[in-house]
Amino acid sequence: MKEIRSKLKIILLLSVLAISINSSGQLMNHYWSLNFNSQSSLLSGAVVAGDGGNTSIYFNPSTISEIKNGSNLSFAASLLTWGVYYFKNALGSGINLTNVCFNVQPQFFSYSYRPKDSRFAFAFTVLTRMKERFDINYYNSQEIDIIKSSPGLENYNTSFTYFLEYSDNWFGVAGSYDVSERFKIGGSLFLSAAYLSYQISTSANAFSTTDTTWVNGVPNPGLVSEGTYSESFKFTDYRFIAKLGFTYIADRWRFGLNFTSKSLSIFSTGQEASRIQSMSNVTNPDNNEFMPGYMIINGQTRDHLKTRIKFPFSVSFGFIYEVNKSENRLYFTMEYFNGISPYLLVDAPVKDDITSQLIYSQMKNKDWLSVADVAKPVLNVAIGYRWKLSKKLMFLSGFRTDFNNINKADYKQYNDYNKINTTDINIYHYTGGVQFYFLKKYLLVAGGELSFGYDKNVKQIANFTDPVEYNSVDNRVLQGQLENKMDVYYFGFNVYLSAVFKFGGNK
Repeated sequence: MKEIRSKLKIILLLSVLAISINSSGQLMNHYWSLNFNSQSSLLSGAVVAGDGGNTSIYFNPSTISEIKNGSNLSFAASLLTWGVYYFKNALGSGINLTNVCFNVQPQFFSYSYRPKDSRFAFAFTVLTRMKERFDINYYNSQEIDIIKSSPGLENYNTSFTYFLEYSDNWFGVAGSYDVSERFKIGGSLFLSAAYLSYQISTSANAFSTTDTTWVNGVPNPGLVSEGTYSESFKFTDYRFIAKLGFTYIADRWRFGLNFTSKSLSIFSTGQEASRIQSMSNVTNPDNNEFMPGYMIINGQTRDHLKTRIKFPFSVSFGFIYEVNKSENRLYFTMEYFNGISPYLLVDAPVKDDITSQLIYSQMKNKDWLSVADVAKPVLNVAIGYRWKLSKKLMFLSGFRTDFNNINKADYKQYNDYNKINTTDINIYHYTGGVQFYFLKKYLLVAGGELSFGYDKNVKQIANFTDPVEYNSVDNRVLQGQLENKMDVYYFGFNVYLSAVFKFGGNK
């Protein structure tokens, strides 16, 4: 018994029995992966000081006052949203993974109104701040000699699954007031509905197709050695987010300042979470004896779980410079996002019946089902330019950074907790397109966006190409040692179209 406890202590304390996945991909750790398919998108969002059109309610509500008397109705339809993740050597040398994300959907709708000769302007919007669906599946079977207790070749089967769907829809109202011809102020309040569905699993097993074991004179197939891991959770978090903006105009210059509050979680719905891990019939390479098998399993739903997704406080500053009074304009915006202290994204009750008492007593973190999250401070920058090609036609272009907020983050007291697996890539966006007036009351916008990000020499997700029965370095079953050989690439391409319809007031 002492020998078994010693073996368990070594395995459990080093890895918490983990067959965890080190890297995957999603945009939810980026704040500027947004696209509202309007003139603000063509300028890469560098519109905190103005010219955001009906997206002003999001970027800086004080610039809503730019609208003329009457009503404006804006609708944006995403013709094509295409993103590709490529993971080179993700599951071992030569095993690459690819995910293609394709969306066709409306993303933005707004209505703004300014009474005649009034200093007040009002707006309402429904927008999708972010949406992504990530789905990868891998399976392979081959014959190799991997089980020491079974001479000859074994059937070696491996699989990997990753699924993530994340969407953040905002419903907002806003108002602005012209304090003077030069100074404007505005505020907005949003209700955010953030939906997150996450699932990840890995499995490796090996067995001989020819070996036979005899029990009481009865033949039985040989033992199956395996190691499995899976986790999943999903929920929708409802939260309030407020914005307060200011604009100042000085000759050919415009300056904008906007504050965005951190999110205030109201409630969550549809909470579900599960996590399973097991190992069986695996030989210890140090003494060629079977290690004790185990299973850890827990699942909770609804009222047994507390869930939330935090959004940080941020402050943005921008300016617009009118070049030679020719209606050509240079745009600049920078936004600082505050860090988010480590917290529990999924807070589950601690239960002592998820495995055997012996295994449970040796577990380093007994809060098995909870999931931790954190975010580092981020500073993003955007630059845009507008060329007037004719009285009714303009070309707009821009560039913005989109830095990852999870890279080398410190989880502090939650360092041993389960986490969402993510990449550390930074993404860069280039945008361009045209806006033109049609029949005096209609503004049409058409354009596109190219995005790119990469990271090299990242630790592999798994190693199925050089497997051993038990890998004591990474404490993995039927896998080889993980190496920093994975390269991660992201390519994005968007084509979009939007229209603004004006009713009443000045044309």
